Amino acid sequence: MKKIWIYYFLGIAVMLSACDRKSDLNIDGIPTDVRIAQALATYQQKLTDAPYGWVVTQYTNGTSTNGGVTRNGPKAVFSYYMKFDKNSQVSMLSDFNMGAATVFNNTGYRIKANQRPTLIFDTYSYVHLPCDPDGSISNSPFGSGFGWGTDFEFSFADNVAAADLGDTIRLKGNLNQAEAVMVKATQAEQTLFTTSGFGSYSTFNKILEYFKRVNVGGVIFEITPGVGGRSFDIKTTGSQTITNVGCQFAPTSIILQEPVTVGGLTVRSLDNLVWNAGSRTISATVNGTAATIAPALAPLSPEPGIAIAFYNEGLDNPWLTIPGFHISGVDDAYNIRGLTFPGRTYYRYVYYPGLVDAGGGDFYDVLSPFFVGATNGYPYLFAGGVAYPYLQSGGRLTFEMLDGGDPIVNPPAIISTNNVFNTGKTAPPYFANSAGFYIVRKADGTTMDMVTAGDALGWISWNHQ
Repeated sequence: MKKIWIYYFLGIAVMLSACDRKSDLNIDGIPTDVRIAQALATYQQKLTDAPYGWVVTQYTNGTSTNGGVTRNGPKAVFSYYMKFDKNSQVSMLSDFNMGAATVFNNTGYRIKANQRPTLIFDTYSYVHLPCDPDGSISNSPFGSGFGWGTDFEFSFADNVAAADLGDTIRLKGNLNQAEAVMVKATQAEQTLFTTSGFGSYSTFNKILEYFKRVNVGGVIFEITPGVGGRSFDIKTTGSQTITNVGCQFAPTSIILQEPVTVGGLTVRSLDNLVWNAGSRTISATVNGTAATIAPALAPLSPEPGIAIAFYNEGLDNPWLTIPGFHISGVDDAYNIRGLTFPGRTYYRYVYYPGLVDAGGGDFYDVLSPFFVGATNGYPYLFAGGVAYPYLQSGGRLTFEMLDGGDPIVNPPAIISTNNVFNTGKTAPPYFANSAGFYIVRKADGTTMDMVTAGDALGWISWNHQ
C-alpha cells in the first residue's frame, strides 16, 4: 500500500511539473503555436504589403551542394522582380534567360516555421531554374547533377521580429547558403518591370557575338562572358589583365558588383541601355558620359602564343566540356548533353591533342564525345572525330576534321558540331579555308574559350575537369 501511494504522488508531481512547463510557454496568455502562427502571418503580411513588389537579388558563394557532395565553381548573381499576394501566390520575372526576363511566371510560396522562419517557393518557378541539377536547364558549369549553388528555400536572416522588418529584407539559403536581398520596389520600378521586364538583360544579349566592345568617350574596353556566362571578363587595349566582375541586371542598367577601373575611368554600371537595330549596337551611358556597345569579331588584346599554349597544355591533360557550342544566343545549341550510345553514358566532349598515332611521325587530335560503360569510350571517333590541327596567324587554331571510314553513323548533333570545328563558322557561307578559332583565356586561369573566328557567334568552354 505504501508503494502505491509513493507512485501516486510521483505521478502527481510529474503532472504538475508538466503543467508548469506548459504555462511557461504562454506569453501574455497566448500559447506557443498561436504566437508562431501570428509571427508567420506577420512575415507574409510584410511581403504582401509592398504595393509595388520587390526587387530580389540572389548571390551565390561559389559552391554547389547535392546529396551531401559539394563542388566549387564560379560565383553568380541572379535577379528577380516579385509581387506577392495574400493567397500564397507570387508573380515574378528573372534575368535567367530571355523568356524569363519579359514573361511573368506565377507560382506558390509559403512561410514555414523551421529552425528560423523560412520563405519557401514550393512550386517550380524561375527561382528553381538555376537550382536545377539538370544541366540542360540550369546551364550550370558545376557538372552533372549540380545547379549553380542557388536556393529556393530561404531563412529570414535579419535578427529582428517580423513586425520590425523594413524596406530591405535579408535571406539566407537553407541548402547552399546563398544570400538574397529583397528591396521594396518603387512605383517607377514596377512600371519598368511590367512594361519591359529586365530590359537591360534583353538589350545586352541582342548582341550575339562573343566579343562586346565598349567605347566611353574614347576609353575602350572589351566584355566577354565569364565562366558559365553569369559574369563579365573585362580587358583593355594592350593589356593581358583580365578582370572578372559579377553583374546585376536591372530594367535599364547593368550594375557591376565591384567598380572596375579602365583607363582612368571607374565603371560602376552601364546605364540607359537602348538597342539600335539598324547599326546593331547599344547606346548607353557610363557616369553620365555617352557610350556605345558594339559587336566585334576578334579579341581586343589577343594573348601572344595562346593557341600553341592551349594545344600544348592539352597534350598530357585533355580539355573537357559537358555542353557543346553556344551559338547565336543558345546554350548547347546542338544538345550535346543529350548524346546517347547503346549501353553507354555520355560523360564529356574531349579535345585531346596528339592522341591518335597516324604513323610516319604524324599525330592527330581527338575532338569527340567520350562515353562511360565500355572499353572504347570514343564510339564516334573514327566516324569523323579525328582532327588535324593548324596554327594560324593572329592566335588562331584551325582543324581539318577527318573521317576514318567507320561505318557508325554520326548523330545530327555531332555532324553539326564537326561542321563548326571544320569551318570556324556557325552558318554558311563557308569559305575554302577555315576561319578557325580564337583561343581566349578566362579570368579563373583554368578555363579556355574557343570562339569561331569566322563570325564570333559560337564558342565552347574547355577546362580539365
